[in-house]
Amino acid sequence: MKYCKINTLKIDLKFANILNDFSIVQFSSTDNYIKYGALFLDEINLTLKTKSIVFEQGKSFFALFDKYDFEKIDLSLKLKSLKFSETLVYKIIDSENELNKIPRHLLSQLLINSISTPKHKRLSFNNLTGKLYLFNTNHFKISKTREKEQIFKIVGLEFKINKSLSLELNVRTFSNVLLFKKMDFSKKKFRDYAKYTFVHATNTLKRVLNSDEKVENQFILKQTQKNGKLEKNNIPFLDFKNLEDFKITKLGLLNDVMLSIENKLSNYINISFNKVSISNVIRFNNSLKIEKQSFKITLIDSINDDDSLEVINDLIKEINLISPLSKLKISKKESKNGFNIKLIQNRAYYSRYNLIDPYKSSSNIQHITLQDFKINSKASIKAIIKELIIKNDIQSNQISIIDWKKYSFNDKWIFGNKVEDDFFFVTVYPNGKLEFEQFERHLFNQNEYDELCNIFDEDSNTEFILKDDKGNINSIKKTENFSLPEFESIYEILSKESENIKINKQQVISYVEEVFELPKQNEFIQKINSLEKWNKLSLLNCFPSRTDKKKITEIIKDKTSEVLKSYLRDKTRYEILDSQLDIHHYVENERQFYFVGIKGAGIQQQISRASVIREIEKINESEFIFEELLPLMNVDFVKNGDLTVMPFPLKYLREWIKYTRHNKKYT
Repeated sequence: MKYCKINTLKIDLKFANILNDFSIVQFSSTDNYIKYGALFLDEINLTLKTKSIVFEQGKSFFALFDKYDFEKIDLSLKLKSLKFSETLVYKIIDSENELNKIPRHLLSQLLINSISTPKHKRLSFNNLTGKLYLFNTNHFKISKTREKEQIFKIVGLEFKINKSLSLELNVRTFSNVLLFKKMDFSKKKFRDYAKYTFVHATNTLKRVLNSDEKVENQFILKQTQKNGKLEKNNIPFLDFKNLEDFKITKLGLLNDVMLSIENKLSNYINISFNKVSISNVIRFNNSLKIEKQSFKITLIDSINDDDSLEVINDLIKEINLISPLSKLKISKKESKNGFNIKLIQNRAYYSRYNLIDPYKSSSNIQHITLQDFKINSKASIKAIIKELIIKNDIQSNQISIIDWKKYSFNDKWIFGNKVEDDFFFVTVYPNGKLEFEQFERHLFNQNEYDELCNIFDEDSNTEFILKDDKGNINSIKKTENFSLPEFESIYEILSKESENIKINKQQVISYVEEVFELPKQNEFIQKINSLEKWNKLSLLNCFPSRTDKKKITEIIKDKTSEVLKSYLRDKTRYEILDSQLDIHHYVENERQFYFVGIKGAGIQQQISRASVIREIEKINESEFIFEELLPLMNVDFVKNGDLTVMPFPLKYLREWIKYTRHNKKYT
């Protein structure tokens, strides 16, 4: 049975040891909330020299003290010296019974928040406003001038254990107050935000207190905006190219925290991740072969200048390479019987010159912009053609992008989605015929969709629903959980790979003689003997082909345990990275779940996002039917060359909704 690790936690708390070495105090406010919450939490943290704090909710928080230091504190006297502390009351937690009453996730977070800054010069942990932030300077946004470097954004990762004992890794941005004009303060005033300054000596953020003198380069926990939208920052989920790239990802930062917990807190807490047994895995095998199909494509140049003509001509060349069987033509008018690609300016251009933007959602036109489209990107051009195929399928009410009959469905399937207050459905028949419908509920319109619409109303987390011909209904909800690869093993392998070479030339030569035949053997030995610099890279360069590099790497690892190169993209990917690859379905406590990763075939070394786990719920007396539809996600034409997380007919439904809503006519 295959197992996959997920982000739910097993936590073992050692109450006796905690009470023996620490003092925990619960602070509460007699008001309805703690005045100046974030500001006050940081101030009390610094003034009382707590090891950590964690906010409960509303008007309560816990503070962790070293027991020896706490016994020397006159807590009542200390509190009186703090502004806004007159409404605070406190309770010392001094028994296992009282300790057990603290919610498990809060006590765990309180202990973990106490881990001090690691020695790694580029990494730091901060317990600010009761939360644990992980920082690596590689994620800072810095403007460089001749005179100095200016940090304008500090991007970090929040390590949070939630109520359901699931781990959250949330990206947070501290923006320099110099970016004040790019932030929205309509809901919360600027003065109410806690201000922080970056301490270069320790690579940490420090709260700016009212008593501090004027401090330059202050930061607040807030994102900037551009064109009315938040400018979101990202930290890659995983990168296994090398150890340094791994360490600055979410899982690299998580690994550092886990090592710190083990090294510093093992007497008080042990945490590990739960594993689930996988009942069904579907490996990717369904790539759309555009080069084997013929399309009629009309190219429309709505700009008509030298630059646009050059783009159109380049586009023709690229499409001919990607889809050599297709027939292309340039025209001023769109074709009613084929595909259309229309070149326009981008939105910013029309806005700048106060011109009417010609873009409109269309059932047979795919728009590209002169400024933004990457003409030399085969992936982008393939994506355009795929979008046109889908639009054509919607227009003809028939799936052609893939042979629907190969799924061997004997009955129809209904897929439903909700957009704002409207409900939309697509029915797919056994022959691939499509039938779209918008449903508006009122007293005189009661039909089979009523029950489906109620599902969305009863649970706002519902992403989509499906129904089979027998009346079974399943709903799909996104959970707060995600799958985890064996990141500890990845760290161990990459750490060994980064170590200086231990094996000597004579040992390597003996393994060359064991693995390779003449004349290769003599060629490699000669190169090894002539090396002036002796390291892993120079040694591997003695073997020109990847196959030969792998052979020498494998025998050295088998004989000595030394890792010259990791090769995690090869066979080992299904041992260490499987939780991020392809499609997985599992059953736990009679509940069903699934998650979709990236394609296992041709895996890249960076995985940008985690694989979110979705729950399958059966409605009323229905049976579980979603597992039959897992193959409908084993396609790469929805998500630009990668797997889709929802059955692909929902892509058809979304496109139909977009077109009909944009044009204000529903069929």
